[in-house]
Amino acid sequence: MDIKGSLLAAVRHMLVPIARVLIRNGVAYGDFDQVARHAFAKAGESVLRDKSLQVSLARLAVVIGLTRRETERVMSNPPHIPPRALDDSAAPARVLTAWHTKPPFVLMPVGVPMDLDYDAADSRTTFVELVRAHVPDADPSTVLASLITSGAVKQDERGRLHAVRRDYVTQELTSEQIRYAARAARRFLDTLDVNLTEPSRRVGRFERCVFADSGVASSRYEEFVRYVRSTMQKTLETIDEWITTNALPEAGEVAVSTGVGMYHWLEQGDDFDFSFEQIKAELAETASSDAH
Repeated sequence: MDIKGSLLAAVRHMLVPIARVLIRNGVAYGDFDQVARHAFAKAGESVLRDKSLQVSLARLAVVIGLTRRETERVMSNPPHIPPRALDDSAAPARVLTAWHTKPPFVLMPVGVPMDLDYDAADSRTTFVELVRAHVPDADPSTVLASLITSGAVKQDERGRLHAVRRDYVTQELTSEQIRYAARAARRFLDTLDVNLTEPSRRVGRFERCVFADSGVASSRYEEFVRYVRSTMQKTLETIDEWITTNALPEAGEVAVSTGVGMYHWLEQGDDFDFSFEQIKAELAETASSDAH
């Protein structure tokens, strides 16, 4: 089996949705090329360390297939990617999750979020106190505006606030959404990478998919979507409650960053319009051109 050709065909296939996001947001290929070179350099470092080999500039250049000068340039001038920080763009989702899960802002044991006043001198169960308790650096008025705009929170004629949805979805693409998408994709691909190694094929991370062998009737698709949303939301809430009840680290205890993600996929007509044989032919043509 031609592993190289198969991998390149698969990677090209996976890059299509990433390229769509980039193009829609004004990112040209040259920018992507620089990021890809840095990604190869970082991955090369990781692979060398996995093999207990010393990471030198010369060895790294050989592994990733760039010249030594280009490798040095890439490692000395990585693309600037700001670190994930807890700012006002992250606050609405954190506040909404706390409102649905953390007493005294949720009615126990039924798990229904309380209706809240924005602020009150004689109460500790207000929206302002909710924000202060769970995202103390955020501005409550800014968080509330974001939640109302997204449709996750509604305010009645008396000014009372009602959490009507647990998920926070912004109306426009934001830096926080980009960071979320990157982390979600990285986590999933890391899981696949771990599970593709020989030892992990038996004891790797949990990764399963359910799919309809014969598809789903188009007339029942919207019903299927509602069922998926309801079932997965309940499952995730159960896992979140287990973590909160059983696994929160004590002060000073070493913590492991881990979790579970779920997603619903829908294939389009050209999603699998790629060919291993086509990639192999293109590689052979490129090699022949380089030789001449």
